[in-house]
Amino acid sequence: MSVPAAVISQYKASQRLQSQAALAARRAWAQVQSGSISESWEAILRASGLIAAVSAGQLANATAGASYSADALAQQGLYEPPEAFVNPAGFTGIAADGRSLEGLLYSTAPYVKTLIGGGMDVATAMGAGAKHVQMLAKTTVADAGRGAAGVDIASRRGVGYVRMLNPPSCSRCSVLAGKFYRWNAGFRRHPGCDCVHVASTDKAVNGGKSEGLVHDPYEYFQGLSEAEQDKLYTKAGAQAIRDGADLFQVVNSRRGMTYAGVSKDGTVRGQKVKKAFTTEGTTSRGNFGKSRRLTPEAIYQLNGSNRKAALADLEKYGYILPGGQNPLGSIRGQREGFGALGRGGDRKAASEAVLRARETGVRDGSRYTMTEAERRLFDAKRRWELVQQGINPYSSPGFGNTPDPFGQGLNNIGGGDLPLTPKIAAQVEKDYRRWLYSKGQVF
Repeated sequence: MSVPAAVISQYKASQRLQSQAALAARRAWAQVQSGSISESWEAILRASGLIAAVSAGQLANATAGASYSADALAQQGLYEPPEAFVNPAGFTGIAADGRSLEGLLYSTAPYVKTLIGGGMDVATAMGAGAKHVQMLAKTTVADAGRGAAGVDIASRRGVGYVRMLNPPSCSRCSVLAGKFYRWNAGFRRHPGCDCVHVASTDKAVNGGKSEGLVHDPYEYFQGLSEAEQDKLYTKAGAQAIRDGADLFQVVNSRRGMTYAGVSKDGTVRGQKVKKAFTTEGTTSRGNFGKSRRLTPEAIYQLNGSNRKAALADLEKYGYILPGGQNPLGSIRGQREGFGALGRGGDRKAASEAVLRARETGVRDGSRYTMTEAERRLFDAKRRWELVQQGINPYSSPGFGNTPDPFGQGLNNIGGGDLPLTPKIAAQVEKDYRRWLYSKGQVF
C-alpha cells in the first residue's frame, strides 16, 4: 500500500504555507536598520503585518492538520471517528515554546546582536538574521499543523501515528522513521523539521497493512549518494555505516530533537511535571499574560496513558472544541418572507413555523426557522451523528429536505439502503468540521 494521498496532499499544502510565512519574514527583516536593530525590528513587527501573516499560516495549517487523518485512515480502510474536534484557533498566535509570536520573532534581534558582539561583521550577521527569522516562521507554522494533527489522533480511539520522512531528511529524523507511536507520544522535531504524522494503528503497521508507510532508515541511507550520506551523517559516521556499523548507534536519535512545549530534559518548559505550569511568557511579549496554559505535549506527559483525562485537559486549554453547537436562538431583524424553505408562503408547515417564531420571538428548533448558515451546520451535525451510529446519512434521498429532514430513512422511496463506508464517514466528518469552524458561513 502506498502512502495515503491525503498525507501527501497535506504535506504539500503545509510546505506552501511555511514558504509563504518565510517569505513574509524575509521581506520584513529586509527593512531592519543595522544601526538600530532592536528598535527598528520592534517597530517593523508591529507595522509590517508579519505577525498576522504567520498567525494566518498557523491557522490554515492547523485547520488542515486537524482533519487530514480522517482521509488518511479511510484510505487505509482503518477509519475511526474522533470523540472530539480539534480547535485550530488554539494553535495560533503562540510559538511552540509558549512565547507569543511577537516574542518569538523579536528574538532575531538579540540573536543578531550577539553574533555582532562575538566579532561577526554586520552584513554577515544581518544575513544570518534573515535566515534565522525565516526558520522561525516556517517552524512555528509547521508546529501548528503537527500539533493539531497530534491532538486529532489523540481524539481517535486506538489510533496512533507513523512518522513520515520528506527527503532530504537529516540523520536525526531518519532513525525515527517508520516507528509506530501511541496517541500520547509527542512528535520530536528540530528547527526546520518537516516530518509529518501518518495516522494508523499498531495492528495495521505490525500486520503489514500499511507497508508503504514504513520508511526503512537503512533503505533511506542507501538511496543517498555518498556525498549526501557524508553531509547528513558526517563523513566518519557515514563511512562507519557503509562499513557495517549499526545506523542507530551511529546516530543519537535524541540529540537535538525536542517536543514542542517540552524541554530537552523532559520537563514542561523547564518546570517539573507535578507543577505542570510555567510562568514563562508573562512579560509584555509573553504568550498568555498572567494566565497559565499547557501545550498538548505537556498534557500528554502529565496524564500518561489516561486518554480520557488528556482529552478533558485538551478541551480545558482550548485545543479541542466543546461538544455540540446550538444553532437556536431568537429571530432578529427578519420582518418579511417565510424563510428559505417557505417558498414565499406556499409551504404551509414552514410558513407557520416562521410566523410562530415571529410572534413569540423564539424559534422552535425546526429547520424552517433557521438561517441558511444555521441549517448547513445543523444538517452537517446530524449527518455526523448518523455516522457515529454506523448509518450512511446519504442512504435516504430525503436527507436535509422535508419530509425527511433528519435523515432517518423514513422516505427512502427510490433510494437504496447503502452501507456506511470509511470514505463516506471521512467525508461527513470533514464536512461537519468545515461548517463547525465557520459556523455555517460561506467564505
